[in-house]
Amino acid sequence: MMFFQHLTLGLWGVTVGTYLAANTGSQGTGIFSSGFVGFSTAAGALGSIVAPVLIGFVSDRYVSAQYLLTAANLTCAISVWGMYQTQSELVFFCLLLAYYHGFIPAVTLTNKIGLRHLKRRDAEYPIVRSCGTLGWIMAGLFVGLAWPMITGESIESSRTPLLLGACAHVLMALLALTLPATPPERWGTKVVGIREAMFAKGSILGNRPLVVFLFFSILASLPSMAYNNFTNLFLNRSGFPSPAALMTVGQTSEMLFLLATPLLLARMRFKTLFALGIVAWTLRYSLLAIGSMFEISWPTYVAILLHGPCYTLIYIVGVMYVDKLGDPAHRGAAQGFHAFATTGMGHLLGALTVGMTQQVFLTPHGVEPPPYQWVPFWLIPAAMSLVTAILFMLTFSPIPATPQDEQ
Repeated sequence: MMFFQHLTLGLWGVTVGTYLAANTGSQGTGIFSSGFVGFSTAAGALGSIVAPVLIGFVSDRYVSAQYLLTAANLTCAISVWGMYQTQSELVFFCLLLAYYHGFIPAVTLTNKIGLRHLKRRDAEYPIVRSCGTLGWIMAGLFVGLAWPMITGESIESSRTPLLLGACAHVLMALLALTLPATPPERWGTKVVGIREAMFAKGSILGNRPLVVFLFFSILASLPSMAYNNFTNLFLNRSGFPSPAALMTVGQTSEMLFLLATPLLLARMRFKTLFALGIVAWTLRYSLLAIGSMFEISWPTYVAILLHGPCYTLIYIVGVMYVDKLGDPAHRGAAQGFHAFATTGMGHLLGALTVGMTQQVFLTPHGVEPPPYQWVPFWLIPAAMSLVTAILFMLTFSPIPATPQDEQ
């Protein structure tokens, strides 16, 4: 489940920025405007604001999670197929928005299904989730290495990865039907309304420790959009070989870090792990800026390797901590709120920031050829991460253990 769910986006999500840039302004078909690569990242953020919370609530109260997962992946398949076909920027963005309204809830549903059926979640979930990272790695190797070896040409700046993604989502929709039954937690009991589930004492927004954690999750995930959407383009323009395949080195680091997470959780406080994740983002962007400034490659390779702590300590540990803080009866909705905070509000604010910095430093309107000033572009998210790390360490108090933590 984890392998195929994350492979679907991995087939095209890494290279879509390169495809958009190849058709921006006077380049290629010219259907995309200056700044669209950055601003298009808002689609994923907008898809994380309402949809995962709503679908999570439905899975908690009305419909089995595996059926909702099938529906979400079919939505993704139709949307990405439309993106492959369209020659309109507006239509592309609308379809991208529809895609993430399916994909983000799909990811939260896989988290819920995994956490629901694992008996030793702290020890087993990171290992299971590492299979999702493996799926992303295999997708990058296929697009970046296998396809060029077989056909003799790169597809990283083409729309072909979109077609591959559509086919993969159809397969994932079928796979979801074979997963263990995951009915609502209170199947057969009194149905609790969404207002009570969201706002009552001890529920989602009535859970103060959970709300505090979600706030810092927004700040911690905000700077990540520069790396997520521009690294492949940066590697291509800087002459690095097989950029999509090279970026899978980061996913390999992520998978190794996931396997080490149970040991880290047994030895280090949550506050320490989360803070280290934020600092890792600061170091990553600083290295990219150094590599750009001095035109040397080793800082870029190290920055890619840092994907393990950058992603795992902010996003994956966050998923596990939300599961501990929340009532199991609200597990789906709690995971939806975590997606709202990280890939929703955090990425939305990050997308707006990265879109503006793209217009200023990379592809300013009316400037031909585009200057692509990478040094200031990378230093801005580095500064944002540093400020977040300082704020977190100065203001965040360790959250007391809940009864669920002590079990």
